[in-house]
Amino acid sequence: MGTFRGRRFGLIISAAALALATPLVTYADTPSQRSAAGEAALPGIIPASRWGVIGRNTLGSPSAVLREGPYGRTEATAFAATQPPPYGRGSLGIIVGSGTEKIAWGNETLYADKPLSSIKKLKYWVFAGMDSLTGVSLPNITIEADPNVGSAEYTSLVYLPNTSTSPSAPSEPRPNVWQQYDASADNGKWWATGSTGGTITCTQASPCSFRQLKEKLPQAVISLSLGISKGRDNAFVGAVDGLQVNHTVYDFEFNGVRTRSVR
Repeated sequence: MGTFRGRRFGLIISAAALALATPLVTYADTPSQRSAAGEAALPGIIPASRWGVIGRNTLGSPSAVLREGPYGRTEATAFAATQPPPYGRGSLGIIVGSGTEKIAWGNETLYADKPLSSIKKLKYWVFAGMDSLTGVSLPNITIEADPNVGSAEYTSLVYLPNTSTSPSAPSEPRPNVWQQYDASADNGKWWATGSTGGTITCTQASPCSFRQLKEKLPQAVISLSLGISKGRDNAFVGAVDGLQVNHTVYDFEFNGVRTRSVR
């Protein structure tokens, strides 16, 4: 066993001691977690990069930080939080104040120039760390795109988890528990910002499904980003994990974003 000597102070540290001092990081991938995620994870976890806060779409001083947990309470009478994040041990923690704050967190590289029509599956998991969901708008999926319809060259395509219904959203949305939202499923609600929404009749007041959105934007191309957003409305404290795009799940862990292949 080797040793390391600090010349200035004469400190001697054994390699064994260094090993003990180094945190052991593991990634759980148990059958129960895979079952909770609703997809069978295939072997292989590959680090992913270029995920982070999208500064040009962020206002105020919100927070989006990769973290461990949070753990949910699946039973109303249980004191201990035992439900793990749907993948691994971590997630993307989000804190946004009410009124003027908003945040966007995602990837500005991977999906640029890809046709909107190429996105077949789009899911994610949400944890609302609040006492009640009354009056709370949950984080959404936002796609920045060139609609190639009408005169606009830019629009944001926004999923509305609060007004979506089963099978797109949980039949009973609950706080302090991990729940999955399938933005690509029937009864999902989407709208397009700017003049595009009116052109294709998919507005915030009259949203359409993801299938209808793609039918109305057959030549749309993802232009700038795909990620998670929380808008300027009410305060939110919670987390997001397991963003699935087609057969790739982006597993948000406290020390980075990892990809998992799913069927």
